[in-house]
Amino acid sequence: MAVTNLDNLSNMTGGDKDTMKQFIQLYLADTPNLLGKLMAAYQNQSFQGVDSVQWCAHKIAPQLGYMGMNSTYDLAKKIENDMNTNDHSMLLEDLAAMQEQIEKSYSELQEFINI
Repeated sequence: MAVTNLDNLSNMTGGDKDTMKQFIQLYLADTPNLLGKLMAAYQNQSFQGVDSVQWCAHKIAPQLGYMGMNSTYDLAKKIENDMNTNDHSMLLEDLAAMQEQIEKSYSELQEFINI
């Protein structure tokens, strides 16, 4: 089952395939770095502040929305909001789920670019 849905991106770009590809290329270029920073922040137990789990989740969420990854977007927002509490018991599980979905999106989006 696909993790991306490009209907939102298509509507946002007026269906212009070249513009859609540009957004996708930005996503493919930016998210691996942000995902790496996110996982490093978790390893360093950096939950708030610049380059923290909260900051990285906040930065990556809009990109997930553009790619129609609604449940992954919601998970990123949950992670961001959970960093305001002291209960991080589900954080590793949430991060793993988000990482899995993002990694799945790469092949789907790369396929769209190659069309």
